[in-house]
Amino acid sequence: MTGQHFNLILIAGAMRSGTSLLQHVLCSSPEANPFVHGCRYLTSQIAVYAQYAGSDRLYVKDYLGGPDGLFDFSQAIVERLLAETHRQLGQPHHLVLKNPELSSYLPQAAALLPQARFVISVRDPKDTIASMIGVGDKHRQKGVASFLAGAGRDIDRLCASYRQFYAPVLQALEKDRSGLGKRVCFTTYESLISDTDRTVERLAQFCRISLSPEGIGKEGGWRSKVDREKDELLNHPRWSAYVTDLSGGPISQASVGRYREVLSAAEAEEIDRLCADLRRTFGYTPS
Repeated sequence: MTGQHFNLILIAGAMRSGTSLLQHVLCSSPEANPFVHGCRYLTSQIAVYAQYAGSDRLYVKDYLGGPDGLFDFSQAIVERLLAETHRQLGQPHHLVLKNPELSSYLPQAAALLPQARFVISVRDPKDTIASMIGVGDKHRQKGVASFLAGAGRDIDRLCASYRQFYAPVLQALEKDRSGLGKRVCFTTYESLISDTDRTVERLAQFCRISLSPEGIGKEGGWRSKVDREKDELLNHPRWSAYVTDLSGGPISQASVGRYREVLSAAEAEEIDRLCADLRRTFGYTPS
């Protein structure tokens, strides 16, 4: 990025797939910023660029001269935003940010941010969707209108949601001729939980960040700007629903395979069927 001297690491992937845990791990480096809430504003700016570079491209010419003008203008906006974020977070050597929805715009993000590295979190779709159902239950209990509240246990809708987080990434990599594959790293939640040291070493090499496996998540105590008692988002009816007993705590296997407590056998089988191609891509075998 022009005039910016930090290593930008962006984490994405399906909601409830372990993106926050990945961010905690990468932010454990003393050379990175502490854990912060999701970069929704950055994602929104990239989404605007995607919209006007795509479906609404005919509205650009009178204002920005055309596609090149739109790109330059959009890149300047996101670079300015990241420069200010970097300053606000103490100018760390590594700027580590996360938002699940960013994966839907990975091709555009990669173009606007040519030096960024992307870590994509993956989790067994059954466990992911079981967790999504749990968030939806909390939303309904609190009267929150959301996709998850409305989807309930509609397995077709939930699987479609899971898929939309990964389809743009996989399609971009399939068409890639610019070396994007070298900037994208898929990391499974299960490997981070069960083979922490090796997974952390692989992440450190990919992200070019110094990490110490010995101290990661063993006793909790992650580096974070979030005050769990006073933070407004953690006490918000919508966003507090995403917090669990494991959030911000030590790495734990407690939620691996938890779908068995949430899903019926028929629901689990249907998820395996609807996500069979993604399961094969990411190395999962049917249960």
